[in-house]
Amino acid sequence: MTGAGPTSAKPLVVCVDAARTYGSGPNAVVAVHGANCVVPTGARIAVVGPSGSGKSTLLHLMAALDRPTAGTVDHPGLTTDPEGGADILQARDIGVVFQGPSLLPPLTALENVSLPLLIDGLTADEAADRASAALAELELGTLAAKLPDEMSAGQAQRVAVARMLARRPRLILADEPTGQLDRETARHVLEVLLSAADSLDAAVLITTHDARVAGALDERWYMADGRLVQPETPDRERELR
Repeated sequence: MTGAGPTSAKPLVVCVDAARTYGSGPNAVVAVHGANCVVPTGARIAVVGPSGSGKSTLLHLMAALDRPTAGTVDHPGLTTDPEGGADILQARDIGVVFQGPSLLPPLTALENVSLPLLIDGLTADEAADRASAALAELELGTLAAKLPDEMSAGQAQRVAVARMLARRPRLILADEPTGQLDRETARHVLEVLLSAADSLDAAVLITTHDARVAGALDERWYMADGRLVQPETPDRERELR
């Protein structure tokens, strides 16, 4: 069972034989084959592998944006069961940075970062203050009033990172977050991500082709042809029992 970082009583994500197939019959495509892994609090994980190897699909399964077609993906450290009913996954506890454009075109940078906070129940002033702080952390204060089509691709990606961090998640999942950034900006974004994770006691899992990004994290998982191929770690496997 693949795992990383310090252990906790309740891992944030546990995948057991998790698979995702798209389509059916002769046209079926298996994007992820039976992945087994554990993401504990404090993890710093890079998922590397060639394009099309299943990295993004695995991340989407962990983010609960997609469901496995076989096996299970559970979030024991991110669910609550307040009255003995079904476990509830708190969406705000999972922060996702997507590989492609994800900002809402009609909204300014400040509004894009504020919107999830308003959905979470913050007042307009609270959301604006927290959004402004997140933009400033990523040196984006001057873009607060700009629309996405007035930004470069790299600037828009950084705003998306600010939007994710403003919610103060406990699990940070980033899909090629530095892919559209120059080397110095990529370094700064990675530093901000890891610093925020430290302050939030959050786990970080990043898919990347960048050796510098992978080298800055504690552990590297490898995917090829939809398979998580890193050797299993016996102590992580025992966590599931």
